[in-house]
Amino acid sequence: MSPPAAQSPAALTIRADTRDARRASGWLESAALAQHVPLEQVVRLDHCLDEALANVIRHGGPTALSSPVHLQFGVRRAPGTCTAELSVSDAGVAFDPSAFVAVAPHPASLVDATPGGLGLLLIRNFSDELSYKHSQGRNHLTIMVSWVEET
Repeated sequence: MSPPAAQSPAALTIRADTRDARRASGWLESAALAQHVPLEQVVRLDHCLDEALANVIRHGGPTALSSPVHLQFGVRRAPGTCTAELSVSDAGVAFDPSAFVAVAPHPASLVDATPGGLGLLLIRNFSDELSYKHSQGRNHLTIMVSWVEET
């Protein structure tokens, strides 16, 4: 049995700011559609990318804001199952978003609600698999979504 076919990955380097985060979203859509990823999966990955970059910008610290963020996207196809992988590498504070983090209880009313705090939950819900490692001063998060490809 031969290994799954992988298409050559697409890569982009951006700054950790909101303007480049928007540019990254467009890049992801173009790269994914060029590799025939279904739109539903592109949307899932884009939500994850938005949240991951927002976390780098908000919580990564000064090193994250002054260092490039590297993005890589690729697709693996095997008979019946396909997986798109999006990797985000940043130089921010080490933090494993795939590890369990307690979610705050639901507020009793909108008055009691505070914005934020649901990004990690969103990433976990929109992805099929997450992997994380911290290496050479950088966070490396890989977000995967899978689908059955109809022939």
